[in-house]
Formats: sequence, C-alpha cells, structure tokens
Amino acid sequence: MDRIFGKLKNLQALMLIFVSLLILSFHYFFVYFINSTYLSEYFSEKTVGYLFTIGALINIIVYIYAPKILRRYGNYKLTMTLAFIELVSLVGLAFITSPIAAALLFILHQAVGPTLFYCLDIFIERYAENKEMGSIRGTYLTLHNIPPILTPFITGLILSGSEYWKVYIIAAFFMIPFMILVLSNFRSFVDQKYEDRSIKEAALNFYKNKNIFDVFLDQFLLHMFYGFTVVYIPLYLVNHMGFAWSEVGIILSVMLLPFLLFQIPIGRMEDKYHDEKFILIVGFIIMAGSFMLIPFIQDSSIVLWAALLFTSRIGASFVEVSSESYFFKHISPSNAGYISFFRMTRALPYLITPFIAGITMVFLDIKYVFFIAGALMLLGVRYTMQITGSR
Repeated sequence: MDRIFGKLKNLQALMLIFVSLLILSFHYFFVYFINSTYLSEYFSEKTVGYLFTIGALINIIVYIYAPKILRRYGNYKLTMTLAFIELVSLVGLAFITSPIAAALLFILHQAVGPTLFYCLDIFIERYAENKEMGSIRGTYLTLHNIPPILTPFITGLILSGSEYWKVYIIAAFFMIPFMILVLSNFRSFVDQKYEDRSIKEAALNFYKNKNIFDVFLDQFLLHMFYGFTVVYIPLYLVNHMGFAWSEVGIILSVMLLPFLLFQIPIGRMEDKYHDEKFILIVGFIIMAGSFMLIPFIQDSSIVLWAALLFTSRIGASFVEVSSESYFFKHISPSNAGYISFFRMTRALPYLITPFIAGITMVFLDIKYVFFIAGALMLLGVRYTMQITGSR
C-alpha cells in the first residue's frame, strides 16, 4: 500500500473513501449502459437523448448550488440526503410501468447520481496531500472504473428480454452499504470553510484562471465523448449492428479495461515527471482517431468492436487521469465552487450531445455521430497546448 500512496497521513480515511467509492460505482454503473436501451422501450432514440439532457440540466443546477448547501448543512448531510433520493429513484425505476413515471424517475437519477461522486471529491480533497495527488487520483479513478468493466458483462447475463427491473434492483441494493458506511464513518466529518462567493463571482474567477479553465474544457470534451458513448454506442450495437445484450456486455467490459490497466501507473508517472500536458495530447489523438473509424466498420465482429472501443478508452483513460491530476494539484480543499464547476463537465455534455446527434441523424446515418464526436476531440489538443505544465 505504501508503494501506491507513499507517506500519507490520512490513509485510513482515504481507504474508507475508496471503499465507499467502489460501492457507489457498482451502484451507478450497473444501470449506466442500460439506461438508454431501457428508455427506448418507451421513447424514440431522439427523445431518449433529450431525457438525458433534462436530467443533466437539473444536475447542473444541483452543482451550482452545492457550495451553498455545503456551507449550510455540510458534506455528510448532503451525501446522505442525495443517497436516499437515489435509492428511491432506482427502486421506482425497477417497478413502474408508466412512460411518464419512467422519464421522471430517470431524470431524478440522472440529476442526483453523479452528484454523489462530487461529495466523495469533497471528502477526498479534505484528506489528500497535494504531492501525492497523481497517485491518489489515479487510484481513485482505477477503483471508480473497476465496476464498469464488470457490470456490462454481468448485466448481459442478467438481462433476458426486457427484464431491466432486475438490474435496477441490484443497483439500488448497492446504495444500502454505501449509506451505512457513510453513516458509520463520516457523521463527525469536519468540513473545511468553503469559499462564500456568488455564483457569478465564482464563475468569473474560474474563467480567469486560464490553466484551470482549459483543463475544465478538456474534461468537458472527455465527458462529451462519454456522453456519445453511453447513449449511442449501446443503441447502435443493439439496434443497428444486431448484437445481443450478452455480446454487448462483453464488448463494453473489454472496452473499459484501459481504465484498470493505465490510470495508477500514469498517475504515479505524473507525480514524478509532471507531464500531464503531453499525456493529455496523446489521449485526445487516440480518442479522435478511434471514433472517426466507426462509420467505416460494417463487420459485426465482437473481437473487432471490442478492440476498437478498447483503443478509444486507452486515450480516454490518459485524458481522465491527467486532467484530474492537474486540476486537483492546482486547487485547495476550500475551493468547493471550483470543484462544482469541474464536476459540471459530467452533465454539461448531455445538454449538447443529443442535439448534435439529433441534427446529424436528420441528414446522415447514426454511425456518423461517432465520426463527428471523434473530430470534436481534436479540440482537446488545442486547449491542452494552452495550459502551463505542473512543474
């Protein structure tokens, strides 16, 4: 353990956060890739994208007011409240049959679920040491990405026909140990004194910090990439390429392996050499190239699709750990507003990607959505070139 973290004073607290993260990630990723196909039982593919947009918009509002809520109630109460709401929304999705109810509960899940990871960011920023931030974020992201490697394969085995309720119940079940762990260990959590700034002032200061803002744009592009993937890759593979969900589960599990293989070593390397900028550029080039190839692949081969999407995630894993490492090295625990804006990148793309995809599908086949997504990733090279290295 010392080889991973070095001499961390708060190792026990960090380990509890990491265990909480692992449980929360299993909960979140059991439904992450099936949400779009579940909703397509009730709605058209375009409407599914717009439901993601509405959920993301509400999630952004939650992020905007999160620092104010933290100042008043603290991170422990915020975490427990959101966890309870999330539990209710997933149990509801498991048993309702009304399209309107399904849409409303999904929007609630989409708005609340990602914010729980923001709460863990607040916990971890309280205990982490800056000089070990690359290793910490690398380990954090590796643990965060173990469940999405396993859950698509398990989901493929569980799903029989349209029995999505089974998966939502499993996801809801994971919220129970998460809530127990937080209740048992973080009830006495001492919050930092969070900056008391207006939303306008916080946003302006965030924008003026050019390095932070440019790495924010990198994260925005990364999550735009994820947005295109989570909504349209399952739809494309199932509805257009003819794969069964058992096959899609295998493809998605292989696709996500780079997050397990690369993020800890990359994080350690960046602590030593401070080369986040170079890794970011390489990552964006890999992401762009792999997605721009998708329209030209007509073969329904599990091996071919798994290899292509695996390659795309090599680039994404580089960008994810490098942008996280750079960002958290350049802020302090009191910057809850900065963390809120940074975590908005998980929601902001869903305001845009459905419209990009929708317009594309008016004129072109859905496969060209991925070509456009890949081309957009090249913007990440430009923004990365503008940041100052961490040395």
